[in-house]
Amino acid sequence: MTREQRLRNAILDRYASLRQFAIAADIPYSTLMTILTRGVGGASFDAVIAICKALDLDPKTL
Repeated sequence: MTREQRLRNAILDRYASLRQFAIAADIPYSTLMTILTRGVGGASFDAVIAICKALDLDPKTL
């Protein structure tokens, strides 16, 4: 399982939709979708930190 798949599963375990998570994490939905489709490696640091903070994850574990 890839990082992106684990991240998607973690989001959907806690939120009803990816859009609701994006709103809760205060990041644009398009940014979230780009991260989930193109990969975490190319994402901005701020976006990854916002996602990890909203999910109570350590960024090192990604």
